Amino acid sequence: MKGILKNYISTLTMLSGVLAGGLIGAFLPAAAPYLKPIGDIFLNLLFVLVIPLVFCSISLSFCRLRSGGRLGALLLRTTLAFIAIWLVFGAIAYVAMLFSGPLSSAEVAVSEAVLPGQSRAEALVSAFSVPDFPLLFSKYSILPLMIFSALLGAGISASGTKGLPMVKALESCHEAVLRAMDYLMLLAPLGLGCYFADSVASIGASVLGGYFKVFALYCLLALLLFVVVNPAIVVLFRGKSSFVAFWRHIVPPSLTALATASSSVAMPGNIEAAKRIGADESVAGAVVPLATNLLKAGSVAGAVLKVAFLMAFCGLGTPTPACIGIAILAAVVSGAVANGGVTGDLLICSLVGVDPSLVGVVMIIGTIIDIPATLLNSQTNVVAALLADKSKV
Repeated sequence: MKGILKNYISTLTMLSGVLAGGLIGAFLPAAAPYLKPIGDIFLNLLFVLVIPLVFCSISLSFCRLRSGGRLGALLLRTTLAFIAIWLVFGAIAYVAMLFSGPLSSAEVAVSEAVLPGQSRAEALVSAFSVPDFPLLFSKYSILPLMIFSALLGAGISASGTKGLPMVKALESCHEAVLRAMDYLMLLAPLGLGCYFADSVASIGASVLGGYFKVFALYCLLALLLFVVVNPAIVVLFRGKSSFVAFWRHIVPPSLTALATASSSVAMPGNIEAAKRIGADESVAGAVVPLATNLLKAGSVAGAVLKVAFLMAFCGLGTPTPACIGIAILAAVVSGAVANGGVTGDLLICSLVGVDPSLVGVVMIIGTIIDIPATLLNSQTNVVAALLADKSKV
């Protein structure tokens, strides 16, 4: 038990900070103005560290893309499996959000946080690019920065030995910023707690009900996806005989993920589970690690709720199905970038069209759904390997 609590210490302390902030905002609103500067300082430090972290992470990822064509067929099947899972999870979360109506209590119409309106053409251009180089390194330009970083990384990779000094510089910068981010996140319980205290004091305690309803909805979604949807996908693509094998072998790595709060720690068990259920050894060994870093299926479902909550929070109404695409992109980014949860949340703010200073609103959701999301991410990594394997049981 002590070991399990140790693995969850970060999540528990963050939840404690947010809860304490909510109680202060609800019962001692006069104290909130004194706490607000602490929350603002934390978020500002977060913003300035996220930018170089995104730049270095994405650039390095593309620098290292040197694999040959022999894996092309497997990568294609894996990509198709990922896309199918993302769409299924995103669509189910979207429908659940529409029919449950759980976010209405969060509607507070923070209109001043909504960025000025643009035409569709202008919005498309600003979403993917900036008119001047210095504008790339801004919290308002997360997606353009990612695109630029990917292009730069590809260029460095194509430069061969001439690009090696740039690779070493990026690696050094990435490691330093990552350590700095680790230190800053030690202050997350205090920073988010102060931010939340001010939000509750300014908006009202009804926002607490909105967060509770998001948590309850996500738990129900996670249960549905874990117990019904993922097994159904396996049976659909692998046959009825796979059902018993799936449940026999998926439980141990799932418990590992739950106990350690990490789908990465459960990765060896998931590889073994995929093999025992019927996937080829080479496929399981390649797809499960890739899925652990990029699939983040549970995070896709969570990101749909984040988008819906943020839009309700800002009085923007009910999201369109386009929020599924935003959720997928945010989840992929959260896996591709070290400490990428913050980056994915910033991307959500950018694509929804609200001020990035509201990132704390969605960061709190990420904290409260972390445990069920981890469990769902872990199980779905095995499902992805079974879908990517062309053999049949």
